Amino acid sequence: MASAYGKIPKPISNISLDTILPIDKTLKNGSKAVLQRVDPNNGDLVDHLRSLFNGELERGSTYPQEEPLTEAQFADYFLAYDAFVLTKEGIIEKDQSYDYKDKVLGMFYIKPNYPGRCSHICNAGFFTSTHHRGYGAGVAMAESYMKLAPALGYKASVFNLVFVNNESSIRIWRRLGFQEAGRIPKAARLKNSPNELVDAIIFYYDFTKEEDK
Repeated sequence: MASAYGKIPKPISNISLDTILPIDKTLKNGSKAVLQRVDPNNGDLVDHLRSLFNGELERGSTYPQEEPLTEAQFADYFLAYDAFVLTKEGIIEKDQSYDYKDKVLGMFYIKPNYPGRCSHICNAGFFTSTHHRGYGAGVAMAESYMKLAPALGYKASVFNLVFVNNESSIRIWRRLGFQEAGRIPKAARLKNSPNELVDAIIFYYDFTKEEDK
């Protein structure tokens, strides 16, 4: 489940994410947030992230999966490459306990979208905790993604399935300059649109534009 093509090698990068992370952000309500890598060895955190993600799958309106993910499936799908978590009031410290329902604002992964000669194009999946929506966490993660993906060696980004009724996501990617590379008619059976098949937009961004500036 890491990719439709199996496990794909990441592009080579000479940039260490330690020079970028953690990333401090200020949300719309003035509160502070920070982005860091997901520690896959932090069992309590990973369990919470899987619970949040499975809740989103159950709501059935933003991701194509219909069944909840097991521990192994979540690790393969969300954690197999580079995964990040946005938290409130400072980073998650090792050997500290947290109320993750309050602490975690959102999460996302970055991984190759295609194999081989096209593996320089990445894909990402985002999720904002239902407990913390409306404060700009999605924007904070998207802006961080624009720094992290090229630092990981990717030259472009493709989002394969942004459903047309996901208005908040569409606003973010349009605001950040993504191109609408295509549209897939009748792409999904979604719970929030039970009487119709919903189209999906394919969004594209060329990170080399920033290199040329």
